[in-house]
Amino acid sequence: MHPIELDRGTWTATCLAIAVQLLPKEFQLLETLHRHVGKTLSREQLLDAVWALESPTDRTVDDHVYRLRKKLAAWRDAYEIRTIRGAGYRLEAKTAAVERRSNPLLADPVHAERMRKLLDTNLLYGNGDALLALATRPDVFGFELDAPLRSFVPFLEGRFREFVEDRMSFGDRVFFLLHLFHLMKPRESKPYVEAALRQRVMPDIWHKEVELYNIIFMLMDWGEWEAAAAKLEKLWPEALDGEYGNLVPYLANLRLESCISRKRWDGAEREIERIERLMQKYPFQREEGRFAVLSGLALYRERPEAGLERIDGGLATLRRTRFVPHLAGALDVVLRYAAAEGKTALANRYRPEWERLLSDTGMLDILPAVEAELRKLL
Repeated sequence: MHPIELDRGTWTATCLAIAVQLLPKEFQLLETLHRHVGKTLSREQLLDAVWALESPTDRTVDDHVYRLRKKLAAWRDAYEIRTIRGAGYRLEAKTAAVERRSNPLLADPVHAERMRKLLDTNLLYGNGDALLALATRPDVFGFELDAPLRSFVPFLEGRFREFVEDRMSFGDRVFFLLHLFHLMKPRESKPYVEAALRQRVMPDIWHKEVELYNIIFMLMDWGEWEAAAAKLEKLWPEALDGEYGNLVPYLANLRLESCISRKRWDGAEREIERIERLMQKYPFQREEGRFAVLSGLALYRERPEAGLERIDGGLATLRRTRFVPHLAGALDVVLRYAAAEGKTALANRYRPEWERLLSDTGMLDILPAVEAELRKLL
């Protein structure tokens, strides 16, 4: 599925590198259809979503769909707004099968290996735009992602609703369901995480990710500090020695977060100094953004203005990466810190973006469905 980038600031929508200028109601209509891509929405549902406080007629929806179709004609190879007689309208993503067959590089194993290395590099450095381009344009790059990474693309973009639908097998969705549930209800995720690891229902790449790396921040969120510290201490020398070298900034940020969460401020200062040196060797955008947020929280205690400036810079870096889950995670850390420390002004500053993110991704709406899916593990 080709990504659609929606910019509320300018009322523009971009797909296939083609930007389209829309009127506000056209933009909101496209946003609503895109949020439910592949599903039919009735005129009543569209009226409620776009014209909630107004008194339009059914014809209002029809007229706006007509104009929107004309403006999106340049995207005809990627999307189509279909009229479903007697039911409403549906935004459909078109298959790229014809495009895939058109590039002979798709059959070249040497080219595929080179592209995998390029993909890994962009993933590591947090270059979301490049990663999305590689994932969605096989016709241009002559390269298709493996199935587990294909499922990562909607997660990266914040298209979380897709993980409670039947577009993928249950096993392919479990990794993402666990992370979504943990983000919203970290104290309640433990039985699902343990069951998923015990039953080995996830593809190997995601099982390893949870078992070795993600489990550390999950243990911290569960309040199991000693278990988290033990895993950190085991991985840290292995990372420094090169076996897991690319994990160094990730693990360093976890050490810093542990200090902040447990109010060990002397330890936090030492970790900040250590990470500032490490980032010169590992300039990974996602970890740089996370570090700026965490160090900003530590700074906020004594120098609030300087702390806010650093937090804002970290969030801006994370927005540039286009990795929506990492932005959500950073906002969650800020709000949890604000709640624990009684920092009302800090919470009020960042809660609106958190709430917009929840709304745009539908996280609150799908939470019951996410948990219902995870109960299959028990």
